[in-house]
Amino acid sequence: MYWTRRLSFPDRMDMKKDLNKAEADIHFTSKGVLPYYRSVNILSVVVHYVEKLGINAADLLAGSGIQACDLDDPDVFVTPEQEFKVMRKIVTKMPAPKTGFFLGQQYHIGIYNKIGAAALSSNTYLDAIKILFQYIELTMTYFQYDLRVKNNLVFLRLKELIDLRELRTFICEREISAVYRLSCDLLQSPMRLNEIWLAFPKPAYASLYTDTFQCPIHFNAHEHMVIFDSKYLFAQMPMANPLMKNTYEKECRQLCVRLQVQESATDQVRHNIFFGPEGLPSLTHLARGMSITPRTLRRRLTEEGTSFKALSAEILKEKAIDMIQTTSWPMEKIVAELGYCNLPNFYRAFRNWTGQKPSYYRKKNN
Repeated sequence: MYWTRRLSFPDRMDMKKDLNKAEADIHFTSKGVLPYYRSVNILSVVVHYVEKLGINAADLLAGSGIQACDLDDPDVFVTPEQEFKVMRKIVTKMPAPKTGFFLGQQYHIGIYNKIGAAALSSNTYLDAIKILFQYIELTMTYFQYDLRVKNNLVFLRLKELIDLRELRTFICEREISAVYRLSCDLLQSPMRLNEIWLAFPKPAYASLYTDTFQCPIHFNAHEHMVIFDSKYLFAQMPMANPLMKNTYEKECRQLCVRLQVQESATDQVRHNIFFGPEGLPSLTHLARGMSITPRTLRRRLTEEGTSFKALSAEILKEKAIDMIQTTSWPMEKIVAELGYCNLPNFYRAFRNWTGQKPSYYRKKNN
């Protein structure tokens, strides 16, 4: 015979307090550094989707260092710098709005490979989120995530890790759309959101947001934030499988190690210059960010067959050509973005790099 005990009112109040306290203690954040390498898998989805819209993949990949055959090789890694070059071309060749939004809807759970499988096999939605946060470098994100629970609501904040510049709306829309698609796939049912706050201007197609998310949308906010009921965190995952979850999580750890091993001093310097603020950072500044001395950084670059001066010139040249070919910015703005104080100095440097005037590359692209 089984006996049950009916909880008295004080007991039930204590349980509710315990649950509220447990929810209040939930607060965790993903890594705040953009990785130097990531799987080509996510970029592959981007290119194949745009191909269906009539744009040739070879045109998108030209100048990025990525070959068409790389898109179907799971062992290929690409850099955010390479991704940016491809995405700039997408925005240039598809000036129509909504591209980023619709692209994010293509990011179903299956394209996330090992990390998607580990999340899908988790016990609860909260466990799945923890997996995604822990191995976030295996996703396509350019954001740091912060999740906090308060008053039975989840506040999920997205902080841009770099200056997204002219790609900001495209990448932000892709991210919000992809996060919602991923959450619905994990729960295997539509997720009801309470509110969405977005730190960019309201687009002309704002009704698309309301129709998709079915909740109030606030544009021009001071931060990106998604708010939903905390009950979702404790929802049991339909495909929970502890053994498979542990197996895939182990593979995620191994893949993260592989990504880190790939990094070189040259990679880190390129990354920091390409995604850094306007102008060229000093070697001392870069070394400090890498937690090494300037002398050690010089030595490592020499061992890798380059130097800070050569690397800086190469990256500035690539950034200049990329902006000239993929934007309609006036030269004054491009010069300012690259950190030059005046046009004549930039023109001299550009001719030394390429043997051509900047106008040659702009005409070539038209």
